[in-house]
Parts: sequence; structure tokens; C-alpha cells
Amino acid sequence: MAKLVRPLSPDLLRRIENDPLFMVVTLDGTQWIDPYSGEPVQVGAHGRAATARQHLSETGAWRSASELPHSRLETERWRLDLTRLLPTEPRLRIFLKDNRGWMNPFSGELMQGIERPDGKLTPRTVWQMAQKLASCPHARAGRMHEMQELLNRGRAASPSAPSNETPIAMPRAQAQAPPPGAMHPDMVQAQQVQQHMLSEIPSPSGYELAVHLSPHAGVAGDFYEITTLLDGRVFIALGDVSGHGMQAALVVATALKTLRFVSRSTSDLTELMCRFNDEIKPDLVPGQFITMFAAVLDPVGRDLTCLRAGHQPAILVNLAREDVMRRIGRSGMAVGLAAGAVFAQSLRPVSMRLEAGDVLVQSTDGALEAMDDADIEFGEARYLASVLSRYDATAQELVDGVAADVRKYVQGRGVGDDLTVLALAVLPSDETALEQAPRT
Repeated sequence: MAKLVRPLSPDLLRRIENDPLFMVVTLDGTQWIDPYSGEPVQVGAHGRAATARQHLSETGAWRSASELPHSRLETERWRLDLTRLLPTEPRLRIFLKDNRGWMNPFSGELMQGIERPDGKLTPRTVWQMAQKLASCPHARAGRMHEMQELLNRGRAASPSAPSNETPIAMPRAQAQAPPPGAMHPDMVQAQQVQQHMLSEIPSPSGYELAVHLSPHAGVAGDFYEITTLLDGRVFIALGDVSGHGMQAALVVATALKTLRFVSRSTSDLTELMCRFNDEIKPDLVPGQFITMFAAVLDPVGRDLTCLRAGHQPAILVNLAREDVMRRIGRSGMAVGLAAGAVFAQSLRPVSMRLEAGDVLVQSTDGALEAMDDADIEFGEARYLASVLSRYDATAQELVDGVAADVRKYVQGRGVGDDLTVLALAVLPSDETALEQAPRT
């Protein structure tokens, strides 16, 4: 469907060319920050101004919304730059021990107020660093001091440290640059850590479970969790963190740990999600959220309760049912947007009895929103057709096949987002003893 284009006012066209609010871009020039939403926009081949004109004419936000403060836009810009640079630039990772400060590599000054719980770089850490850089005149030029000078300044700032102890949390040595097209070793290591954190796929008797997860940028902002609760039921969750790359991957790590923590104390789906929301909300940077589809399965009684926290509906397929395909789940608020009763009241769980031959399929929006060269999305119709065409396959063949159809559709352009597909299949009774057997 063609996007609606709204003509821009002469005043707005002048501001796009001359107003600093409309000229905030990342250091590498690849992303422009929309002054109305604070969201990054990929800069096209014709440059920042052309990208701004096209984006604003399509969104029309300038007609009713107010511009954000320049400091807020600069903070978002630095958050994006830090997310990209932190894995490969050791000068950005010089901290004094015991949370005594972070060395700003652009100014060479020690910055206080940067939280690093357990010595880890969390999304909140990155946001606080970005706030410092947004107000630093030296950072605007993008030039950093030499590593040795920064280390010397760090030591000078901690004269009270014992002679046999270095006062600086030393960064790892920078690895040799990888060949073109290859991931940096730090990113490879982060990918391995993330894959290790994702849960193994269980095999409840009478069911098949399968997941396909393809990260967009080495590490994913998508995640899944499948675990057995205290009452013996199976908890299944699929989540999508707003944003991409390393910053979203940091949230994934926090989300998985938090989910596993709260799932040890309750088996009630709504209570579990509310606890998860309230625990993780303080760790998210302003404007960040997580969409989730979560369900609890009683494998013996075949009862399923599910809810959607800002996520798209799941699809239930069964050729033996009167309604061969139907959407599952009622909409609720995404995780991290509100806490307490506001979030709890938005959740609307639904329960159903599964039947032999049912296949429940859920994905993240990377599947539906992937575009071809003509900027036409893969869309729901193609997605449903892909699922239905693989109804008789194993669950793993189904999720891998849907992902393959999406990649084939976009051809060499790339999906543009993390791509995750999850399937739960109820085996017919005469196949419950057969593991991974195709359904007939």
C-alpha cells in the first residue's frame, strides 16, 4: 500500500535545512533523529535533508506534535553511537573501580553518576553515558584522546589507591579489525553468550515445540523462554525488545534473567507477567519497551492460557477444525510502558482447550514487516500462506520454512530486523510416542 504523503510547509522546509533540532545525526551519518518522536531514521542515499523531508511528509507528526528538547535528541543520538562503538572501542570503556567514575574519552574528564551494577554495562549505563556526552562540547567533534593519556588521567584521579592495585577497570585490548563482511570478535563473543542464555527447547509428551531465531545484527533483540513452572505447566514466551544490536541484546540478557527469577515464585500467567514488568521497567531507558506473547500450557489437560503484551496475535491452524486458521490472544500493553495496576489492568488473558492436530504459530514483527526492493512488506497474507503450506511438516521444519520464505521474498536486501518464529504442535494421539514425527 502506498504511503500517504503530506506537503510540508515552507517554514518546516527551512527548518530542515537550518534548524539544529532537525540536524541531529549519528557520528557515522547513517541515522537521523526525528525531532518529534526521538526515533532514529535510516538516512537514505540522498542525504539527511532529503530523508527528513520524506519521513516528515509521511508521518505528518509536525502538524500536531511539538519538538523534543535538543538535549533529548542528542542523548538518543549518543545512545545509538555508544551502542555501535562500545564493543570495539576500548577508550569508551575506562571506568574507575568501585563505581568512582567513567573517563570521558572526548574531554579526558572523569564523569560521576554512571551506574554499573556488578561492573556490567546495562542499557541504563549506556543511557547515562549518552546523557553526559550530549552535554559535552568536546564530544561534538568526535575526537578522542589517546588511550595512554586517558589511563594516566584515570590513575591521577585516584591517588588514594594502594600501590599494588590499579584504580582503573581496564578494558580488554582491542582486537585486530576483522576482514570485510566478518563480525568483530567482540560481537562474535556476544552472540555466543546470547545463544547460551536462550533456553533449550523441551519435548513435552504429545507435543512438538520449535523456534527459529535469526539475529539482524549478530546479536538479537528477540528472545524466547520455555520453562516448567512450579505446578508442572509449561511457560512459553516470545519477546521483541524495541531497537536493534548490542543495546537491545543487553535488554534481552536482563529480560531472560528476570523472567527466570519471577517464574520460580508463581505459576499464574498474569501475576508472572506483572512481576516481570515491574522488575524490568527500571532497567529500560526512557521510551524503551518489550512486546511479548506469553502462554502457560497444561500438557496433560491440553489447556492453554495466553496473553499479548503489545505483541501481534498468534495463529492457530488445524485443518480438522471448522475455522482452519484463527488469530489467538487479546491485546494488552507492552512491557515497560507503565507499572503496577495500569499494566495489570491492560492484560486480558484468554484460555482454550487445544485439540489433536492444532499448531500454534507466533513470530516477531520481523517476519511480517520485511520488505522487497519495491518497499512492499511480506505481510500477513504471505505469512499465513507460508504457515498453512507447512502444516503437515514437523514444527522445526515449519518455523525454518517460514523464515526461509521471508528471506527469499526480500532477496539480497536483507530482512532488516531480527526474525523469530515459534511453533507449538499438538500431536495426534496415535503419534504421541513418536518424537519429531511429521503430522499426517
